[in-house]
Parts: sequence; C-alpha cells; structure tokens
Amino acid sequence: MDWTVHSNKIPILIACNKQDVTLAKTAKVIKPLLEKELNTLRITRAAALASIDNVSSRSNYLGKKGKDFEFAHLAPVQVTFAECSALGSHGESGAAELNQVADWLEKLV
Repeated sequence: MDWTVHSNKIPILIACNKQDVTLAKTAKVIKPLLEKELNTLRITRAAALASIDNVSSRSNYLGKKGKDFEFAHLAPVQVTFAECSALGSHGESGAAELNQVADWLEKLV
C-alpha cells in the first residue's frame, strides 16, 4: 500500500455497482473474490520482483506477510464496500440507488 495513504489513514470505498442487474454479485461475494485476486497479484508480483536485483527492497507489501490477503490487514486504513446502482432498481426509468455511497461520504465530513 502506498505509504501516504497508509500514514494518512485515507478511507477507501469500493462501490459494487450494477446492483440493478439480476445476476449482479453482492458486496459480500465481491469482497472475498477481490481478496483472493489481490493475494494472487501479491504473490505474482513478489516472485517477479525477487528475480530483479534491489527492486524488492523498495516495494511496499500489501497486507500481512505470511498470511493470505484480507482487507482487514490494511488497518488503520478502513476499506468499505457499498452496493449501488447508477441506474436504480428499475433500469433507466428508476432513480439511482446510491444511498450507501452517500452515507459513506457523509461519514467523511
């Protein structure tokens, strides 16, 4: 993680859009999928950097070493997942459903 983000405890919102689509994945499904993908990326990146001299000493490690990646490991940075739909639940005729995004933004102020 970027040192500036970590040291300033900048909160992160992951907006799970397209919730108006019937087969859309919920935030509870997306979170572990992202954790798994970030863990794979972290392992791949570490292996690639290990093959290059002196580069790995300058890189930032995402999460806790020796453990699979979890968003909870990014503390004190808070990562929040919000379900939303820019079109709303009735497609183009419905109002956008951004309540969780708006609530998250209100907490910042």
